[in-house]
Amino acid sequence: MKIDIETIDSCNRKLKLEIPLATYQQKLKAYYKKLSHEVSVPGFRKGKVPQAMLEKRFGPEVKKEVLTQLVSDSLAEAIEEKNLKAIGEPRQLNIEAEEGTDITVTADLEVVPEFEIADFSKIDLTLKVARVTDEDIDKVVEVYRERNAKSVPIMDRGVETGDLVKIDFEGSQNGKPVAGTSAQDYVIQVGSKNLIEGFDENLMGMNVGEVREFNLKLSDQHPNTALASQAIDFKVTLKGIQIKEIPEIDDELAKKADPEKNYQTVAEMREGLRKGLEEYEKVQARKNARVELAAQLGALNPIDIPERLVQEQIGFMVKREQQKEAGEGGAVPHEDGEVPVTPADEKKHREDAVKLLQQELVIGKLAENLEVEVTNREIDQEIAQFMNLMGGGDLQKVKQEWAQSGALLRLHTRLRREKTLDALFEKIDLKEEMVDREALKSDN
Repeated sequence: MKIDIETIDSCNRKLKLEIPLATYQQKLKAYYKKLSHEVSVPGFRKGKVPQAMLEKRFGPEVKKEVLTQLVSDSLAEAIEEKNLKAIGEPRQLNIEAEEGTDITVTADLEVVPEFEIADFSKIDLTLKVARVTDEDIDKVVEVYRERNAKSVPIMDRGVETGDLVKIDFEGSQNGKPVAGTSAQDYVIQVGSKNLIEGFDENLMGMNVGEVREFNLKLSDQHPNTALASQAIDFKVTLKGIQIKEIPEIDDELAKKADPEKNYQTVAEMREGLRKGLEEYEKVQARKNARVELAAQLGALNPIDIPERLVQEQIGFMVKREQQKEAGEGGAVPHEDGEVPVTPADEKKHREDAVKLLQQELVIGKLAENLEVEVTNREIDQEIAQFMNLMGGGDLQKVKQEWAQSGALLRLHTRLRREKTLDALFEKIDLKEEMVDREALKSDN
């Protein structure tokens, strides 16, 4: 097969193939031989049906199928032989196949352009690590105190702000119950603003066993539109009052704080928390540095990006934007299909899409140059960490599900990307600097 490639621009090629007639005839003969074993023709055993008879009966369909498959295989072979990094399937396909002549195929192909990585050794990057303060440690200690708080019943006074109360309540209008305004053994914290406006205030001073009645107008924005702006008569029975008893910061709290760390004293707990927070901040600083390094690599290598990749990336960004909006209460259109890209979407996301793709192509090539690989053990460790956060599960089952959904490939890509950038940290001028968290926020 003769292969000619014409370069249209950095991202587009025109392929021209000449497939010998003999190759087509050979494929045709093999197809008829296979077909003779599959069809039943009166008077002939399977496998013994003459080709001429099959040609008469199935000729047009067979020729079309053989030609289609031959052209597809030949294009794939040409792309592999010429080491073209194709984006999608060939377009503008044209086939010239006159009876008894060689077959000529032309097609347009979008490709990832060849490029050389610019010298990155002079990149100057600062690993900005947020300084851990005593206030940061105090916040974690408060979490430990809350976690180890005890609920203590109160019987000798009325309800106060901050109390946990258990109530029965029922709502009515003109003496008739109103659906959605009643509950039994309902527990709330007074003053938490989780109930109807004004409800908390009407509980103040109530004693256990007391029954109180009051009227409240519901909000215009009440979730149940049928109740919005309605005035409801409430009857409330107070069944219990409790307060949270927060433990003191002492060695007993330290021993309960984190069983895995097995702290024995407050000083030991605070020192352990400091080390843990400092390690966390270093991990976060490294994540931020990866983002900055990727951006600088992209800026150093402003390579052309195939348009099809750009459009796919814009579509992905639009879809992600829609999902974020849906998380705030909206619905996601086209959640399972392709996302239509409007001119406004194109204008909004194109520049960022191109920059991101430039970064990924450069990092991908660097991964090849540095021979970065992701092991099965690393994959399993990441999945296991995820499963621990979700409460456990069968690792192999989750791995299989992720493989089917594409999540496993995305995980592999992310890990390879991170390992590549981490490897580059060793090859550039990377400084470490302790900074105040507020200064870090202002930088971002």
